[in-house]
Amino acid sequence: MLQAIVNPLNHIPYSSFYIYALREVLGHDAVRFDSKPFQGLSVKAQQSGGLLFTIRQTGFPEKKYFICGNDSYRIEEEMYEWCDVYGSVNANFEKTPGRTKLVSLVPSFGVKVWGTGGTILHALTNAVYYRRIVHDHKIKTFLGSYKRLLNRPFYTDLTPEPGSSDYVFFCSTLWYNDEYNQNDRRVNARRANFIRACKGIDGLRFEGGFVPQQGRSSSDLFEDCLSATSYPYQTWLQKTKQSALVFNTPAFWDCHGWKLGEYLALGKAIISTPLSNDLPAPLTHGVNIHFVEDDIDSLREAITYIINHPDYRERLERGARAYWASYGTPEKSLELIGIHR
Repeated sequence: MLQAIVNPLNHIPYSSFYIYALREVLGHDAVRFDSKPFQGLSVKAQQSGGLLFTIRQTGFPEKKYFICGNDSYRIEEEMYEWCDVYGSVNANFEKTPGRTKLVSLVPSFGVKVWGTGGTILHALTNAVYYRRIVHDHKIKTFLGSYKRLLNRPFYTDLTPEPGSSDYVFFCSTLWYNDEYNQNDRRVNARRANFIRACKGIDGLRFEGGFVPQQGRSSSDLFEDCLSATSYPYQTWLQKTKQSALVFNTPAFWDCHGWKLGEYLALGKAIISTPLSNDLPAPLTHGVNIHFVEDDIDSLREAITYIINHPDYRERLERGARAYWASYGTPEKSLELIGIHR
């Protein structure tokens, strides 16, 4: 029998997908939280975005895993030295050569692991570990991450549904910009081009836009792209299902964002600018994604073509869902790092 021991300090929105996966593959009773296997690691490492866990099996040595959910392709060196397998949702083999432990994963997203009562129970139980190990005053932030989990979907909520033929929904954060991330000429600019392209197509019903970060976003640069409202996640999910197509682009630090994983799971027709990092297998233009340059004219042409060619749109939808089934589901993500039922 396999047993998974999970680090209680993991940032739960980024680790929840894989905790859910472990419970589904190994059984709910085979997954538990305990700090003991991770005592040799620094507190900073234990709080990395992603999942730290070990697998125990009678008669075999304990095996150590780290699944990195950070936005950067850069390797967390302490974690890499510690683990036997290093999974990453932003693996980049060209920029990190010679990393034999590195495994590329499809980007995941936060999901509910437990109901409301179970989430509160695990938040309070793991907060005890937090206070004992971390010794700082950010316990409210730690508990708040579990509160955020209550707003996420159950994995089973991400089911494909037929979209409208003349309606496009897109809503995202207008990320803050600084000299390091340069979001205003990267992710913000690319998303703005898509929003403007949609708004310039006659007969297309567009809903959404940017939701600024109060006092941090360059709202003046993207005033014509701002959303009149913010959307709770369940509303975002339902409107995304209804959308004829969706838009993906490398996100913060040019990472694979959560949206790419969600769009694949939903089986949407995806328009995307070129990706910056690797995946377990390449996405193929015209099969499971429609790649396009990020200028407004190219985006407008792609949007119009997909809307006017329903057979092509349905091919992209089937291809996206098939790709997710082969590489992205919770069970397939564990298979990629060598964990099977």
